[in-house]
Amino acid sequence: MFFLSPYWLFAASAILVPIAIHLWNKRQGKTVKVGSLRWLEASASKRWSSIRLKDVWLLVLRCFILILLAGALAKPVWVHPPGKQKSRNAVYVGQELLYSTAIKSIKPAVDSLLQRGYTLHHYALGFAQITQEQWQALSSNPNDSTVGNGNHWALLPAMAQHYPQPQDSVWLFTSDQQRHFKGAPTAMQQNIIWIPVALEATTTWLQAAIKIGPDSIQFILGNSTREGTTFSRIRSAFSDQAQSINVGAGRQVRLQQQGDSLWVHMQKDEQKVFVRNKPLRVSIVSGKAQQADVKYLQAAIQAISNYTGIPITMKPVAITASPDTAAAWLFWLSSEELPQTWKQQVQQQGTRVWLQKAEKPATTTAHFASAGGNIKLRQLSKIIASDRYTSLWLTSSGEPLLTKQPLGKGAIYHFRSGFSPRWSQLGQSAQLPELLLPLLLPQAAASVYDVRALDEEQLKPTVKTLQESIKQESQQSHLIPWLVLAAFILFLAERLIATKRATA
Repeated sequence: MFFLSPYWLFAASAILVPIAIHLWNKRQGKTVKVGSLRWLEASASKRWSSIRLKDVWLLVLRCFILILLAGALAKPVWVHPPGKQKSRNAVYVGQELLYSTAIKSIKPAVDSLLQRGYTLHHYALGFAQITQEQWQALSSNPNDSTVGNGNHWALLPAMAQHYPQPQDSVWLFTSDQQRHFKGAPTAMQQNIIWIPVALEATTTWLQAAIKIGPDSIQFILGNSTREGTTFSRIRSAFSDQAQSINVGAGRQVRLQQQGDSLWVHMQKDEQKVFVRNKPLRVSIVSGKAQQADVKYLQAAIQAISNYTGIPITMKPVAITASPDTAAAWLFWLSSEELPQTWKQQVQQQGTRVWLQKAEKPATTTAHFASAGGNIKLRQLSKIIASDRYTSLWLTSSGEPLLTKQPLGKGAIYHFRSGFSPRWSQLGQSAQLPELLLPLLLPQAAASVYDVRALDEEQLKPTVKTLQESIKQESQQSHLIPWLVLAAFILFLAERLIATKRATA
């Protein structure tokens, strides 16, 4: 207990007043002189020599009433210590693990946590709880199935809000595949234990198809593993009556004519790919500071053309020139702002723009992991942060290197480095054409097939310490009403006793 206005406690000294009154109000009895005593002279009354306290309990009541009133004026507060909060314990499992044979690898750990009182939840929007019966059904008969990519980093803050106390405990099991991580990671609470599970998977898909002759088609097949993504080309003859073509390794692709367009898709895959029969037009705008990057970009695009068999025309465009309406790609290597006319073409016609402004560079020592090894990055420009951007390339430290911004029918790609040796080793890397190929020849569902793995240090966000302010605050109760009530009751008792004494 403590007092908000302790100086009012000095008012308790008022108890001296009833004590003094009590002592001085000693009642004198009536003197009756008898016989010869009436001839004696009256002597001085020695009041102080014969003081005797009378009605002690009445005095105590009056003093205690004053003490209670002084205590009420001092505003006493009773502090209730916070009760110990019950910890909340939970296990979260990513969708890609729940619906794959990898669930067997985490089943013993999850079962052990469930026996200790943990609750089990989906690591997906809504964080729905998984009952014991559902868990046993999923873990007893696991099946590999394709699930949505989601974004594990984006879900982390929402999940952490449910467990703000330091004594809470959360175990999170997810895969380490890159396709489940977009944007940049946020800080992770220290009461969350994140266990990444390695998924051994290999996917093959049809990235592009090109008609290179009246009776010949070249297919570009993508292949993704934990180590990286590679592409291979297969040329095959076909006829107008052909319905399916063997592309090797027992894989079949089916052809489908829709009007004047020819489409193709792999069996058991609903994603269709348009068979190109025209050159791919690319426009390049470059400022003075990015002139050195242009030759590396042109060499990479030419290598893609030679490898795929797709004729690609590259046309330099002046900054002030009107947009090429037939261009599928624009590489804007300039610090100038992208003109509104180009933005309109992106929105309306689906043109894709590569922005490489190279503004505010900073000396950086970082690496970008590719199928051929790490590529050194010397400089990075400032980060453009937005929830609408999707990170396509990440550095080894988890920083976004290439992000995608959807805009109408098209998209804008923000690149934070460069191709010249001053910026990075990308231009001199043999992996640059392979990195640009899925961008120039996009596959709508390419992210579904991407099973590359992130390094554990790159996957996990930094850990933040929970602040003590999260703990429950102590509750306070004001005692003024109770002191006033006690003083009033004692006052009634004092009046009752004093009245009885007066009439006695």
